[in-house]
Amino acid sequence: MATASVRSELSCSVCREIYTDPVTLPCGHNYCRVCIGRTWDWQLGIEEDPSCPQCRQRYGKQPQLIRNVTLCNIAEKFHLTDPQNGWTGIFCTYCDSPVAAAKSCLHCEASLCDYHVRKHSKSAEHVFTKPKASFKDRKCSVHRKMLEFYCTEDNTCICSSCSLHGDHQWHNVESLSEASKWKKEKLRKVLEKLSPEREETEGQIQRLQKRRREVAEKSAGQTVRITALFRDIRQQLGALERQLLSDISREQEKASHKLHDLIQQLEIKKDELSRKIRHIEELCNMADPLTVLQERESENSEHSQCYDSDGGDIMGTMAYSFSRGLGITYSKDTHKQVGRDDIEVPAVEDLYVDQVTHILLTGLTEIGTLVMQMFHSEGVQGMLVGRNMGTTNVSLFLDTMYINKRTQSGESTQSSRSAHEYWDMVGCYSGGSL
Repeated sequence: MATASVRSELSCSVCREIYTDPVTLPCGHNYCRVCIGRTWDWQLGIEEDPSCPQCRQRYGKQPQLIRNVTLCNIAEKFHLTDPQNGWTGIFCTYCDSPVAAAKSCLHCEASLCDYHVRKHSKSAEHVFTKPKASFKDRKCSVHRKMLEFYCTEDNTCICSSCSLHGDHQWHNVESLSEASKWKKEKLRKVLEKLSPEREETEGQIQRLQKRRREVAEKSAGQTVRITALFRDIRQQLGALERQLLSDISREQEKASHKLHDLIQQLEIKKDELSRKIRHIEELCNMADPLTVLQERESENSEHSQCYDSDGGDIMGTMAYSFSRGLGITYSKDTHKQVGRDDIEVPAVEDLYVDQVTHILLTGLTEIGTLVMQMFHSEGVQGMLVGRNMGTTNVSLFLDTMYINKRTQSGESTQSSRSAHEYWDMVGCYSGGSL
């Protein structure tokens, strides 16, 4: 931004370029010497008095132009540091003050500003090029003469002395213009071959870019579908988890309630037995034989009430009925005492295994079916199933779930042992093999 502001202050209001050989008018405005000179020449042609292009102050005659040395030095330094001006650092050969050269004449070996370019000879031998700081490459390194000919045998530019009595004597030589003409024809033929090749290359680039866009669009679509798929999977897994936890909690409450009732009955039985034991121990510790013998009939009568008419244990029968409702193995021997009954309580992991496995397999199979349907319908199986998750493992996992689901939901031929085997298989896959 600062550079643009400085450039504006150092620009001539006529040519809109950085000052070259700036001069100051009596009114105080600055211009390039060439620019103000051309302006006054034009005014003289239309019979007007010279004036300042900015403030329009008129002078009876052309005032003396005073060179602004300070502004000239600032402009020259800005030329060297400003990357926008494209200045080559070459000055006009014919200007008394440093003025940037616009062209170089190869024939005259001179650099010219815009003003002197217009004044220079326009003949064919005066060829203009970009400003050149040195013309050494235009001269023969041996004879220090201008290069005027081209040796077709050695493919090099030579001067007149080289062709007459130098190393290229008796060689076939051509003028530079003629040799340049032949070379341009060869280059045009090469260009004719390169142009179709470039067009073909451009066509390939366009096809590849189109393919890249198609891949990007396809990937974006698949990304959306996969994101939606996993969102659905997470929702279904969450619902399945909540269902299983709810079922387990409900069954646990039912089992706990039944077990609580059974425990209460057994506590009552234990209290009754404890009372009888204390009474019998008191009898055993009595010293009076008559009292012991009189209590025998009463004790036998009360003790017999703990058994049913068939000699069975009433409390044991009640415990047996509760245990059957819970699926608990209860071994009952009617010929044993009440306190000798055998109740076998199952391990925690044995509870609800078949029911949980059936619900879980049903939910997982539905999720697996959803995944496989997406693979086949969207055509992304080859893209997604590959590196770490092979199709064989996916099919094996889904097939296993399907087989177990059918077995669990079919006839009751699958024991709890098969359910445990399934959970072992799931644990194996969750360890990282799938």
